Amino acid sequence: MRKIGGYELRGELGRGGMGVVFRAFDPRAQREVALKLLTSGAGATPEQRARFAVEVEALASFQHPHVVRIHSAGEDQGRPYLVTDLIEGESLEDRLTRGPLPAREAALLVEQLSGALAASHAVGILHRDLKPANVLLRADGGGPVLIDFGLAKSFGAEALGPTKTGAALGTPGYWSPEQARGAKAEIGPRTDVYGLGAILYAALCAEPPIKGSSLTEIVIATISRPVTPPSKAGGWRDPGLDEICLRSLAKEPAARFANSEELRDALARWRRGEYVARARRQRWPAALLLLLLAAGGGLWFTLAPAPSSAALDTPTPTGTQRETGATPSEAHATPASNA
Repeated sequence: MRKIGGYELRGELGRGGMGVVFRAFDPRAQREVALKLLTSGAGATPEQRARFAVEVEALASFQHPHVVRIHSAGEDQGRPYLVTDLIEGESLEDRLTRGPLPAREAALLVEQLSGALAASHAVGILHRDLKPANVLLRADGGGPVLIDFGLAKSFGAEALGPTKTGAALGTPGYWSPEQARGAKAEIGPRTDVYGLGAILYAALCAEPPIKGSSLTEIVIATISRPVTPPSKAGGWRDPGLDEICLRSLAKEPAARFANSEELRDALARWRRGEYVARARRQRWPAALLLLLLAAGGGLWFTLAPAPSSAALDTPTPTGTQRETGATPSEAHATPASNA
């Protein structure tokens, strides 16, 4: 039986761009675990090794019920490996091949992930690769588990990650506009808020918020094209959930929720029926103004003196033309943009 670092490999679970994950058995703890190994093994480049070390350091920095827990890490004959909890279940990506989640289930899932990102951000770590493939759904119903911190980065520092200026890192369709532009200075907690919004959109619509037939098209769409409201894409209507999702996916970081806690709280209020969309909140002053105008007009008609009979009997002078309106002018329509 093949072994890595004393762990017995029992079968492959999945494979990504840089790593392969095995189901393994820990003979010391007498339990099954997940073991991640660099695909290139001992021939891994310095950059690949650096990214692998980033994931180890990030996972060792904090713990949260909705983040996979690290057990150990090391090298076996020059091959770096990482051992974590074995999560029985499926990825959100696999679940969405059967269709979108119910709205309340999708909101709860992202609310829980927002709490996980709040814990990550509290120790200064960004995930930077939030997508359905990096979310595991526990078979026992224990909620989502966030995995793959291979693109993690310390914000405000250079301690984690070998990111180069101008490098576009993340997954097309789910990455933020600042990631698509390679704008390193703009990447921060609101970048992960965008990623959470992208997961929410995918959970509601079973598709990414940005699509395209080529990488260039996806980059352009990510940076400049408006996102279709999830309710419109999914064939249902909920202004509140639409607003929460689209605010998270705003093109400019400053227009998003300030942090994952704000997003988590907004989703919690929505699930309790306490969240009111801005459009609805803005209707009340206008409606109140109309009521006041109507009431004021009625009061004016009540108090104003009635016209005299002489005034009523005054004939209209002959030969006078009354103007009923200005000459119509040509209207110029300007296409609207919902950036």
